[in-house]
Amino acid sequence: MKEPSRFIVVDDNRTNNLICEFAIRKYKKEANINLFTEPEVALQNIRKDYGMRERNEFTILFLDINMPSMTGWEFLEEFRHFGKEVHRQFVIYILTSSVDERDKDKAASDPLVAGFFSKPLTAVGVQQAVDGADDKPAHWR
Repeated sequence: MKEPSRFIVVDDNRTNNLICEFAIRKYKKEANINLFTEPEVALQNIRKDYGMRERNEFTILFLDINMPSMTGWEFLEEFRHFGKEVHRQFVIYILTSSVDERDKDKAASDPLVAGFFSKPLTAVGVQQAVDGADDKPAHWR
């Protein structure tokens, strides 16, 4: 199993970000974690950082759907503009408190989304995300 080089959490809720950080650190103590409460800042970071990364590295990104300045769906629309060289470096999971089945269906039909997790994230969820990253669609490799 290949390990992610970084974890990114995009959620406007600081408490949830801390829970995610705790769960990720429980999975891997020395994990490289970036927490963003503003999706626009996360996109700026990705735009700046990921054009120059090793192609064989990848990042797991946990993305909330319901955020005030930009929804997770809007984030994904912006992310699509980065192109395949950046897409290949990410495995994106929706992480949400939403119980709306339409959100699960939308996530399942989006080729950029690898899966769907309900909050709160746990170390078991992180392990599942890492294990699921091995099954990335061929266009991500």
